[in-house]
Amino acid sequence: MSRMNTIASNIYQDLEGHKWDLRSLNAAERRLVRSTLREAQKDVDWAELTNSWRQKLLRLHRGLSGKELVRLPVYAICEDIASRLGIEQGYFRQRDYRDDLQGIIEESFPSRYRFAKSAGLDEAFLSRVIHKHAHLSIDSLEQAVASLGYRVGLVPAEPAKGRARSASSKGRQIR
Repeated sequence: MSRMNTIASNIYQDLEGHKWDLRSLNAAERRLVRSTLREAQKDVDWAELTNSWRQKLLRLHRGLSGKELVRLPVYAICEDIASRLGIEQGYFRQRDYRDDLQGIIEESFPSRYRFAKSAGLDEAFLSRVIHKHAHLSIDSLEQAVASLGYRVGLVPAEPAKGRARSASSKGRQIR
């Protein structure tokens, strides 16, 4: 896996740029993360990898409910490793602005048609954009999201240097 994240200095960086401090995982959880990463680097099938790490996690944390398991930092890290493999193998793709736009439209308008009309966009073209077959120009995107009270901006690909997520903080950022 050419783009698979590696673990450097006990920090794992996920697809969203969040950094997880592996030192706050227990020893068994760290072994699970490292074994999941090794399997992914062997380019096993995404479904096989996902099945494997989830079964290991269930054995590791017997007695926890599914809701409790998905809140564990080790779950988020292994899920991210599997997601990277799934993206590479073409099972799914990374989110982009079109996913965000679709969510905003669904929250703010009764239909895409109504949004297209209010934003001055051709409905058929908007459908191609939402279905990932086309892109809006920056100007069109700015105009469309302005009608929703949003603006286009650039965001860093990863958190500011020196910030990492502690596995014990259950997803909160730490300094």
